[in-house]
Amino acid sequence: MKPKITKPHKSQDDKLIFTEGINYFKTGKKSIWGKGDKFTLQFFKKIKINGVWLNLASGDGRYNLDLLKKVSSVTASDIDASALSKLWHNTPKKYQKKLDTKVFNIAKKFPFENNSFDGVFSAGTLHLFPKNILRKIFLEIDRILKPDGKIIIDFAANITRTQPNGKLITFGNEPMYSLAEARTTLKHLLKNYQLKFYTSEVTEDYPKANPPYKFHSKFILLVANKRPILN
Repeated sequence: MKPKITKPHKSQDDKLIFTEGINYFKTGKKSIWGKGDKFTLQFFKKIKINGVWLNLASGDGRYNLDLLKKVSSVTASDIDASALSKLWHNTPKKYQKKLDTKVFNIAKKFPFENNSFDGVFSAGTLHLFPKNILRKIFLEIDRILKPDGKIIIDFAANITRTQPNGKLITFGNEPMYSLAEARTTLKHLLKNYQLKFYTSEVTEDYPKANPPYKFHSKFILLVANKRPILN
């Protein structure tokens, strides 16, 4: 049994380190981000995926179990060790055997070999990064993804975060992408991939975030297939 990691990871928005700065074992068993929006959950039920997957910036595991149920193994990654520790300890034992966790900063080089994964999933995080950093992140995703691999990304746009007192929240110098900007940016960054875009809208309360807020956004759910290398 892995030890529980309770030490909070301090947020440093100016250094692109976006964390809650909390002990995740004081937040209950469920993810502080809820069980996930209906559109994405329905999407997970229908899509056919398999192999070895990376859950990039997984936090405390909002969609991780949905991913584990579909594929042969998952590496859940995040910069916050306490979030990953909660994720692992709250994963049912029958799925723990095909779950690994890895702590790293996604704005830097990923600690994986080339062509390591059949798929990469990420939700609720990539919209926080400006285009120049996103480009580096997607280059790393492309490097670790197998030639016929798949990327599934939840990318929020037109975001508002409202505290109970009515004050709006932003994190550092986040770009605050519009839906059109998000779509154009993703198409450019993944120009060598076969892309399918789905759009939806979500409103959720996050009472256990730090600070608590109501979140509203439109978002893109993108499925990108890496084109196989032709000889």
